[in-house]
This record gives sequence, C-alpha cells and structure tokens, in this order.
Amino acid sequence: MSAKDALTDTQKHWGIENRLHWVRDVTFSEDFPLRRGGNAPVNWAILHNFFITLARFLGFRTIPQAQRALANQIQKVFSFFV
Repeated sequence: MSAKDALTDTQKHWGIENRLHWVRDVTFSEDFPLRRGGNAPVNWAILHNFFITLARFLGFRTIPQAQRALANQIQKVFSFFV
C-alpha cells in the first residue's frame, strides 16, 4: 500500500467517524445507553441514524437544532416513513 492510499483510507475512516459516529455519541449519548439488553440498542441506533439523515435532508445546520424544531411535529416526521 502506498502512502497516498493509506492517507486516503485514513481520511475516509475519520470522515465517517466525525460525520456519523461522533454525532451519535455526543448528541444521543450512545456510548452510555440507558436502554440495555435485547434489541433495544440496535433499534435506538436505527432510529438515531434515521433522525440524523432526516435532519440533514431537511437542511438543519445541527442535529440539536433539528431536534428542537421537530420535537412537536411528529406527523411531519412520520410522513417520511411513507
């Protein structure tokens, strides 16, 4: 593997880490889940990923900003499931 290829792979890895995992860890506290056991952690991770995708699709600057804006608009959120 060349140095250029190694750099590209490293940048891709950290891009994923910073764009998704860090957001999930900080915003949704996934490193310290309250819901343990069974399928709960996986189900919550799926919902968190859906919400992050939805917030970015709708053009919110930050995930907390989207949380505040969509907190009382459950019908709007559910409309994306159809």
